[in-house]
Amino acid sequence: MADSQLPLVITVDRSKCCGYTLCAAEGPDVYAIDDAGYAVAPESVPLELEAQARRGAQACPAEAITVRRAEAGQ
Repeated sequence: MADSQLPLVITVDRSKCCGYTLCAAEGPDVYAIDDAGYAVAPESVPLELEAQARRGAQACPAEAITVRRAEAGQ
């Protein structure tokens, strides 16, 4: 499988998340906000939601979200 076909893996560093919720505004099908007001993301995201995942991560002023490609075999 080509690297561009591997799913995305999203990590939210809750120690950095400040609850701005811009990630959910930019990626509503990817990011959710928990009861405490912090970002929550699924462990992996299908390819069709890649643009939303990346926009949401880029919108985070605290840089609390990391988006990367899964490694082959993951």
